[in-house]
Amino acid sequence: MSMRKPLQKPPGYRETGIPIQRPPQSSFYPEKNNSRRRSFCCCCCCYFCIFLIFLILLLIAAGAILYLWFDPKLPIFHLKSLEFTKFNITDSPDGPKLNAQATVSVELKNPNKQLKIIYGKTNIELKDEDGVNLGNGNVPGFVQGTKNVTVVKFGIKMNELLYVENVAKVRDGLKNKSLKVSADVGTGFGIGFSGWKSETIGVRVSCGGLSLKQMENGAAPKCQITVLS
Repeated sequence: MSMRKPLQKPPGYRETGIPIQRPPQSSFYPEKNNSRRRSFCCCCCCYFCIFLIFLILLLIAAGAILYLWFDPKLPIFHLKSLEFTKFNITDSPDGPKLNAQATVSVELKNPNKQLKIIYGKTNIELKDEDGVNLGNGNVPGFVQGTKNVTVVKFGIKMNELLYVENVAKVRDGLKNKSLKVSADVGTGFGIGFSGWKSETIGVRVSCGGLSLKQMENGAAPKCQITVLS
């Protein structure tokens, strides 16, 4: 009995029931993930920029509305009166010495309808037209109400040496009241509303250009206010 040779399997033949082995799939897709990440970052940046611009515009609009509503104004200064109660020039071993006392009244006006003004310590210095120091004084800080006019009185004292060339002019000017005196006021103030208070800004107010005689007759020296940086 002859043995039959098994039939050869044709190319591409596979047994039924045997699972097909597939090559493992890679779980890493660098290009696709990087693209998604870049897209997400761009969206975040765009939304953040839009939010920031909106916030800035909102703050500007709120500030403009508040400014128009409150309409803040600087205080108005007037030098009301100046009176020397003591003025002596004596000789000392070191040279001529000025011993003076004066009372200066400065009118402060708050033109704001809704904002009070909060003043810090206020200093005043008197000088003649040549810059000779005639005394200084100060008052503590205070609060000025809305639409208010306050007269602040300064007590001035001076006990210092004078240059010889200034003695005659100062003495004669005081006697005949032709001495031109200027007052420099230095202070800091802020504005307040209810329980809110702004930052303090420094100002210097210069009032002068008139003689003692003119001020005695009711003339008011012009005052210029300078905001200090």
